Amino acid sequence: MAVPVEEAIAALYTFSLEDEQQEVQGAGLWVSSERGATESPIEYSDVSAYRLSLSEDTKALNQLNALIQEGKEMASVLYTYRSCVKALPQLPDSMKQSQADLYLETYQVLDLEMSRLREIQRWQASAASKLAADMQRFSRPERRINGPTITHLWSMLKLLDVLVQLDHLKNAKASIPNDFSWYKRTFTQVSIQWQDTDSMREELDDLQIFLSTRWAILLNLHVEMFRVNNVEDILQVLIVFAVESLELDFALLFPERHILLRVLPVLVVLATSSEKDSESLYKRVKINRLINIFKNEPVIPAFPDLHLSPAAILKELSMYFQKFSTQTRLLTLPAPHELPPREAQEYPRHYLIINHIGAIRAEHDDFTIRFASSMNQLLLLKSIDNADIEWSKEVKGSIYDVIVEGFQLLSRWTARIWEQCAWKFSRPCKDPVPLESHETSASFSDYEKLLVYFGYCSLFGDNYAYFCAGHHAAPRPHLDQDLLYKLCG
Repeated sequence: MAVPVEEAIAALYTFSLEDEQQEVQGAGLWVSSERGATESPIEYSDVSAYRLSLSEDTKALNQLNALIQEGKEMASVLYTYRSCVKALPQLPDSMKQSQADLYLETYQVLDLEMSRLREIQRWQASAASKLAADMQRFSRPERRINGPTITHLWSMLKLLDVLVQLDHLKNAKASIPNDFSWYKRTFTQVSIQWQDTDSMREELDDLQIFLSTRWAILLNLHVEMFRVNNVEDILQVLIVFAVESLELDFALLFPERHILLRVLPVLVVLATSSEKDSESLYKRVKINRLINIFKNEPVIPAFPDLHLSPAAILKELSMYFQKFSTQTRLLTLPAPHELPPREAQEYPRHYLIINHIGAIRAEHDDFTIRFASSMNQLLLLKSIDNADIEWSKEVKGSIYDVIVEGFQLLSRWTARIWEQCAWKFSRPCKDPVPLESHETSASFSDYEKLLVYFGYCSLFGDNYAYFCAGHHAAPRPHLDQDLLYKLCG
């Protein structure tokens, strides 16, 4: 019989535990870099030994974590997807008699790529169903009092983030619909000689709807979530958790902060689209708090050259969720490319690393000195026999704090790079300026102009773009090409 968690915790208070006792086992090798232990290296396999009433929760956590890992692999497949059609050969007029063979070969090549997209389609449907079922468990009356743990909340948010990123990648990849159109065309040609192709055509139509519908994954998640009532409560819990974590800086490392920023606008749309009184959300979380978060973070990194914008997400999803379309204060937030010139000039102070170089160097120097001092204290402690217990605890606590601070600094500096890339890619120069003209425009930085002219140039490639941007100079067509090739590798 399972022991209630509350009784097990109360029983621990009856034990008399003394310090400095012998350890039966050695020190664990698992080191967590998070504020709380949100992952289990042994997948909670020890829970059953304690006979606690946690088996249902730990089973759900293991399932969510497995889905998160699978989803990251799916995102990697989608992010690295490149068009196959451009690499396929075209027959000259003299070989038109071999057209049927070419169609068959083309179909076989594209079918391999489409099978990966079908796998993603099937996986997202399964993941959405399991995430919705997990959320619905906490809508039961007996689970509302003891809601999900912090670990469980993070697992839900991480899986939702994976689904959001997959949807964003599917929307952004122009090569996918291009390949699919060729695949469907070749299927029409080669299937003439086949029998019983109805199931294949039906599967093809389903894949076409999935690929052509923007935000198809989130729309499917919405359907799965609202198959039963009362899921609004857990959505509001997730929103409150995300808002408070962002405002109070609970996320230790920058990937966690970016997860919260990516899923928050989606959660707001889902919660507002409920059949219940959606205004109850804005009683728990004032709309000004949401607006401040979205205004302070207009661009969120997703991948090195892909970003998300909360304002753009809210506007796009409002077309599919009619109840949310009445939230005019949220829908009037400008996307990065819609920012007025005055506001657009303010954000580079936050996003561009060059404006933070002095602070980063000062943080680095200060931390290096304190880290070296803490290490010297630790060496001194090891050299002293029978050291004072209180002093020993103080030294070890200081080492722990300085290591955590080091993780935070490294994470913050890495986030600066990601966020700067996201900001620059979100605002490319729209108006072409002749290459012969050396006139500069105050509205766009050199890098923003660079993205249009040289960012993906077949002659110089990405390295040339970063070379010019790193030297804060507009590209000069008359530069010696041999020198540029040497510099760019």
